[in-house]
Amino acid sequence: MWRLAAGLILAALCPAQHVLENDKIRLAFDDRGALAELVDKQSAPQHNLVSNRLPGFWKLIFHRGRAYENVVEPEAQPYRFQRDHGRLEIFVDKLRYETEILDISLHFTVRLEGDEVRWTARVENRSPVTIVDFFFPQIGGIQSLGDAASSDDLIWPSHAGIRVRNVKGAMGPRIDGLAAIDEPVNAVANQHLDLTYPGGASMAWYEFTNDRRGIYFGSYDERFQSGFLRVSRLFEAGGSLQFSFAKLLFLRQGETWTSGDYVVSPHPGTWHIGARKYRTWADRWFRPQPRPDWVERMKGMLLVILRQQYGDRMWSYRDLPQLYEEAQKNGLDTVALFGWTEAGHDNQYPVYKPDPEMGGEQALRQGLAEIARRGGNSILYIQGHLMDPTTEFYRREGQRYAARTIWGSPYYEQYNKSHESAFLRTFSRKLFAPVCPGYAGWEKVMLDGGRQLLGYGPTALIYDQIGGISAYPCFENGRGERESEAFSAGRRKLLETLRAGLKKDFPNFGFMTEHFTDAYAHYVDFLHGAGNGFQLAGEGFPQMSRYTFPEVIMTQRHAAPRPDRKQVNFALAYGFRFELEVRYRADVRTILREEKPHLREYLRKVSQLRDRYWDLLTGTFLDDRGLMNRNLALTATLFARGGRRAVVVWNNTAKPQEVNVDVPGKRLKETAGVDGIRKSPPRTLAPQEVAVFVYE
Repeated sequence: MWRLAAGLILAALCPAQHVLENDKIRLAFDDRGALAELVDKQSAPQHNLVSNRLPGFWKLIFHRGRAYENVVEPEAQPYRFQRDHGRLEIFVDKLRYETEILDISLHFTVRLEGDEVRWTARVENRSPVTIVDFFFPQIGGIQSLGDAASSDDLIWPSHAGIRVRNVKGAMGPRIDGLAAIDEPVNAVANQHLDLTYPGGASMAWYEFTNDRRGIYFGSYDERFQSGFLRVSRLFEAGGSLQFSFAKLLFLRQGETWTSGDYVVSPHPGTWHIGARKYRTWADRWFRPQPRPDWVERMKGMLLVILRQQYGDRMWSYRDLPQLYEEAQKNGLDTVALFGWTEAGHDNQYPVYKPDPEMGGEQALRQGLAEIARRGGNSILYIQGHLMDPTTEFYRREGQRYAARTIWGSPYYEQYNKSHESAFLRTFSRKLFAPVCPGYAGWEKVMLDGGRQLLGYGPTALIYDQIGGISAYPCFENGRGERESEAFSAGRRKLLETLRAGLKKDFPNFGFMTEHFTDAYAHYVDFLHGAGNGFQLAGEGFPQMSRYTFPEVIMTQRHAAPRPDRKQVNFALAYGFRFELEVRYRADVRTILREEKPHLREYLRKVSQLRDRYWDLLTGTFLDDRGLMNRNLALTATLFARGGRRAVVVWNNTAKPQEVNVDVPGKRLKETAGVDGIRKSPPRTLAPQEVAVFVYE
């Protein structure tokens, strides 16, 4: 803390001397490398966003010997500045670390392109250390966007997306994990929001916004190297915010690392501007593949666990036609089978054997064939990320594929599906070793497993978890790859291999996985939603992912066999395919006893409403761009297909609301609700009522 405080004092004594400026942005540094000014000249030309000048705009941590955390502070460095054709070059020729000089050089380039500040870094390590963490750029300290800080929110790519309202207030102050009350500043710990990317973060961008102006932050790295997105509240710097990225370099002596562009863009307008900036960059590499027609038309799925991890058999293969009938009663057309193997769900991976107690292989084939005969789709589960260390496969072969920690042991994850037993829930958590993907041997295991499962006759496979999960640094990976690149590169290679290999023999099969991460999503046909933003809950903000990548098909994931009416409306409004789950004994009883049929009927009607306007409501999701909604108590979202538009209007309040929506330049053709086409547009919507307005 004393280093930061000393740096703040020194920075305050150093006036800004190194300036970049155009008609949209002004940016300035002082001689000690501190960012002194960042001004959005378009919307707040008198407001310097940098309210608290912080030392440096980067931080470096290296490993040497037994010491894994050696922090190089930017304020201790001598800087050279050089202006070159409208850009600023900043050099640190050798690093000062405590009382020594390290033969490590840093070269930063800062340039302006319209309303964007583009940053790049080059790190050359000639010292006998390993550079691990590299935080860059670090933009702070920002107190507000110019108005009341309580109106400043964070649009954050946690899964489908969240919106952290009043992000400064949401981030403390706190001490030792407990909320602080009237505590002195020097007793309060700084707070950090961290997401790993790729994986924990679904995209490598975020936005600080008050809906009138904002700051976009984007990392443009086509290698998808493991790293972090970070937002910090620094109580030792007046409680201001710092926005940053970090990369895990693992840069050894004699090696050089050069970054892609980092973009910081203060701009007028909403967060949608940032989303479009990121998508413009992503279009360089994001290449969605053709999907089978049945995937394009899929209404939604009923996810069923047949046998639990702890051995409970809840269904047999002979029940598959009944489960498909249940899906149809909800307006769904697909059944996804988890726990369909002899070992049960989350057990014995990657060994997949049909269960004799459930009827054996022949009954499985017959059940899947019957679903297909009735016009339905079926999905079989295969785990793509985890291995069970208790299996003979792991002892014989699998341990060589395990992702290993800096200590040499495998990383471990634990999963438990017990719902009622206190003993099982507490003391029987199943241990799994995650795979460091990209090994030829593991690709073969996954391909062979996929061919085995497709041979039983499903229309799709879900390779669980490989659409996301944080990109582990893979130590001792045996492939000669940098630890921070082995996982994400291997995951992309695995997905590409599976798609090409299985589509060759089964061209119409649906390739599905769990989690949305942009670096992986374009290899598969559709995604099983997981995490924030896939349900109406908490800070969920699905607009972030749906607007940035509207062509990605994702399920909504309702963790019960009877849909909550709010969640059904939520899925319709944001363009998710419906999903129900049957995982526990209580879920089985709900189906067998035909409980709460009115909830099932509501989903069926909403599914029919979507089906009526299928081409539009599965078109491009535009959020609220291009429509006029004069009653903001109503949720209104816009979908486009060619020149046509559809608006979903949803009353997610406790009282009736007046409807006043319009699409400028378009003519209203018709309006429909869950009971069919209306003779005239509704003037009001009751609580939890939805309507679709169609424009030409």
